[in-house]
Amino acid sequence: MRAFKFPWRMNLSSAKERRLSMDEKDYAPRSEPTQLTFFTSQLESCLQASSIEDLKGLYEPLCPLFEDGTYGGLWWLDVTSPSDGDIEMLSRIFNLHPLTTEDIKTRETREKIELFGPYYFLSLRPPCQVETREGMRTSSTNVYAVVFRDGVLSFSLGSNPHAAHVRNRIKEHQSHLYLTSDWICYALIDDIVDGFAPFINRVESDVEIMEDSVSITRPDDIGLALQQIYKYRKEVLHIRQLLNDKTDVIRCFARHCDAFASSSSQVTLYLSDIQDHVLTMVANLDAAEQMLSRGQSKYLSQLSFDSTRMRNQIMDALSRLAVIAGIVVPLQFLTGLFGMNVTVPAEGSTNLTAWASILGVLLALVVLFLTVARRLRML
Repeated sequence: MRAFKFPWRMNLSSAKERRLSMDEKDYAPRSEPTQLTFFTSQLESCLQASSIEDLKGLYEPLCPLFEDGTYGGLWWLDVTSPSDGDIEMLSRIFNLHPLTTEDIKTRETREKIELFGPYYFLSLRPPCQVETREGMRTSSTNVYAVVFRDGVLSFSLGSNPHAAHVRNRIKEHQSHLYLTSDWICYALIDDIVDGFAPFINRVESDVEIMEDSVSITRPDDIGLALQQIYKYRKEVLHIRQLLNDKTDVIRCFARHCDAFASSSSQVTLYLSDIQDHVLTMVANLDAAEQMLSRGQSKYLSQLSFDSTRMRNQIMDALSRLAVIAGIVVPLQFLTGLFGMNVTVPAEGSTNLTAWASILGVLLALVVLFLTVARRLRML
């Protein structure tokens, strides 16, 4: 538990903005209007508004909650795309610790659970698919939850369906569900973890298609196939890193539930189910990583084989050219001697004996050169 604030953390916001890389800027959530959704066990439907004043006008019993933090039942206020002013105002209303406010305002990316006396602070990164310069990629925008004993205050920095899924789940099982703020926190973690399943299934199907096409890939397409493998391995690494971070959060949440009353301890029974889902997804990612590794090895082996074969073909062609040059150049030299101002052998003779002798010598030289080339395995 952090009980005081270090001086060097006062300018953390500006420091993080300076450290923000170009890739992180590409995945930053877009600016959207603030939307507040209020859920309570005392109402059959949720209340939605764009400001706290509008929310008070829709439901008058909310006034004490926004004045002194008291409400006669379980409540959940979900804030989507809040501005810094909205975060500051809600922090004052619910008396949040300055470190909690700072983490939300600076978009703290580390997933964690921290205890702050009357509440605990949850930071999670759900998956989402964004379009970048390199194409579609799995990214994440943080979801924060401040869990009190009788209520939950959550912040979603970008549009995501997880809060709506949890509300629908509560509505479907409200007849036999003992609803607590810890259960809402569990359901939010569970839905975020389940949100990785479509991305993992997509990666697995693409990897299986890639592995099946290894044997029929043309040599000219090996470079493109290796680029696809690199992209898939990068995607698998990114998803696995997000899942590994959630394992620590689930352990901390389980320790928190064990430390409180039996109503919170009942949530611990559900956490093992989330851990099983995480382990299953990590195992699937490991299998996909092994398939990608095998595929990459096969492509590299095929590429090395094709390169060796091409090099041997080039060497054979150069050897043949060398043999031809070794035959033609001496013959060209010998025939060129007779083009000089010298007496041609048997110039006055009427038979072809001299011509046949010269031609025979030239042919004998050709046969000699071919025999030497074959002995040297140049042909």
